[in-house]
Amino acid sequence: MSSRLLRRLIACLLFFGFCPVHGHHGRDFILVQDSAIPSGFGGVALTGVEYSREGSANEFSTEPGFFIGLAPALAFGLNVGFSDEGEGWRYKGITPQWLLALPVPSGPFNFRAGLWTAYEFAERAGHAHGNGSVHVHDPGTGPDAPPPIIHDHGSGGYRHGSHGGIHRHGESGWHSRLILEADVEENTKLVANLVSFVSGDGGSPGWGYAVGLRHEVNHDFSLGVEATGDFEERNSAQQLLLTSMVGLPGGFALRIGFGAGLTPSAPDLTLHLGLLWRF
Repeated sequence: MSSRLLRRLIACLLFFGFCPVHGHHGRDFILVQDSAIPSGFGGVALTGVEYSREGSANEFSTEPGFFIGLAPALAFGLNVGFSDEGEGWRYKGITPQWLLALPVPSGPFNFRAGLWTAYEFAERAGHAHGNGSVHVHDPGTGPDAPPPIIHDHGSGGYRHGSHGGIHRHGESGWHSRLILEADVEENTKLVANLVSFVSGDGGSPGWGYAVGLRHEVNHDFSLGVEATGDFEERNSAQQLLLTSMVGLPGGFALRIGFGAGLTPSAPDLTLHLGLLWRF
């Protein structure tokens, strides 16, 4: 990482670190959605910053938002996305979302289930950059150099390696997750998501998964591991993330994640830093 990128990362972390995000008992994962419903019109406010590197391309992004309980089994949320791929920050889109807790037998492991759905109203990259929605990464010359990689951000494709999976950034459409979770031990929670994406432009839906394991060492500190990926035979983007959450006074908590891609289509490196606030 260059000194310039390091300075940008530190500046982003300091800026977003003073904004509120959410804490324990719901929304405790970064890549995984759980089924917890905030009670009594309570909720969480959240923000943070993510840095990702894929080959020679670097990106900073943030999605500040909120999540609020409307009924014992229903919650509503809203996120607004921004990103910086080296040409300055730009608006990515807005995503209203709903979470419904499903009535299921709890059993000995306190089994829970839920359904999360959202529609992303994405801002096309071409709208922000005029005719600059297509760019080429030149891998260099030489007998072993691969061909140039063309990224078309204006056609609703996946950032850095478009495919038909669930990671189609810059494309409007329905995101949905079937949530299954259980307490495998008293302070250890396992959550799995069946993920789908249906493009607003038509075409076949994308399918994938997200799974997370979180152990609460004590009320103010937890450790976890999360993974996500597509059910794609080719160009599948699989990612692994190590996480930690640190409780702070006043209902705040610091959420940290360090991840790496497991397949060539996933980012090589991902760093998350978020602050959440339960109200």
